[in-house]
Amino acid sequence: MGILHSPSFMSHFSRFSSRVIRIPLKDIDTDIIIPAEFLKTTTKEGLGKQVFKNLRGEGKNFPMDKPEFAGSRIVVSGANFGCGSSREHAPWALKDAGIEVVISSEFADIFKGNAEKNGLLPILLPEEIVQKLLSPEDELEELIIDLENQMVETATGEKYHFEISGFSKNRFLKGASDLDYLLSFEEKIRAFEEQRKLHLFL
Repeated sequence: MGILHSPSFMSHFSRFSSRVIRIPLKDIDTDIIIPAEFLKTTTKEGLGKQVFKNLRGEGKNFPMDKPEFAGSRIVVSGANFGCGSSREHAPWALKDAGIEVVISSEFADIFKGNAEKNGLLPILLPEEIVQKLLSPEDELEELIIDLENQMVETATGEKYHFEISGFSKNRFLKGASDLDYLLSFEEKIRAFEEQRKLHLFL
């Protein structure tokens, strides 16, 4: 049996640059990320079209509605991002919309766990740095995410270090899901099972 890749980890990266979806609001809950009316689906595909549904629309000036932000892979938002219900649809929707990274000064614990398991990297930075990233001189300024060196870099050369566990970092660099990690021990598991069978018949 070969290594199977979970569809929840659709990509992997070491370093990339992107324009930024900036949401200067605190307490962005999972219902804001993906409204409850879209939770009936059991698949991830298509949820990205509904992400931040209630923040978007005519006259709301939301970045995702502007053509110049097409393909943006980074969200920067205020504190307590992902609070509210524990719906896993929230990281599903963000990933399906092409978002790879969310930067905030605080994440709800369950959202953070769900995000990491679904290939969405939550980067925790101090509040004063997040506020700087939320208020650039040029709204089209790109950020660089350097996962290998655990840095967020601005176009002006400022660098901000972020923490990530070695286990999670390795999974993101390889694009590996929990299932992939378990299957990496396939040979050891098979050897253990063979030994166990031998002992059963002794």
